[in-house]
Amino acid sequence: MKFYYGLLVVFVIIAVGCGKIQSYSDIPHIDFVSYKLVDMTDPDSGNPEKTLVINFKFVDGDGDLFDPDTVGNNKSKLFLTFYQKKDGVFYQVPDSFFKTQLAFRLPYDQVMDRTGQNKTQKGTIQYSYSFLYPMPFDTIRVKFYITDMAEHHSDTIQIPAEIALK
Repeated sequence: MKFYYGLLVVFVIIAVGCGKIQSYSDIPHIDFVSYKLVDMTDPDSGNPEKTLVINFKFVDGDGDLFDPDTVGNNKSKLFLTFYQKKDGVFYQVPDSFFKTQLAFRLPYDQVMDRTGQNKTQKGTIQYSYSFLYPMPFDTIRVKFYITDMAEHHSDTIQIPAEIALK
């Protein structure tokens, strides 16, 4: 009789331990965590600048968000869009204002959870973007999204606060 109880316990442990593997979409998903705006000085020119530091979590189901073997040809990017407040309404700041598209290679050395046969990549990214100050506007909003190596476009996240530059 003890043998059957022992066998039953073993089967219960195996059944509980063999839970369904959680799978995620091949399209990256991001969640906003925090931001801060830091006053700095450009080390080369001595001019004042602001640095926007964004923290967000990501999940990429097919695990192609980071590939350290393709650093020179990395399609994984973070895209930022700035909006200026004018007369109480936010308008998109054109990329020409910054003299470049605000698309940046994702840092592949960020913390990532990837275990076993699971291809899913998860982690938290902290990204900093510095711009010269003063700006011709005093309040901004920022939206951002990421793309993976297959150029899948994540959802677009807006930092949930107006950012006062002055």
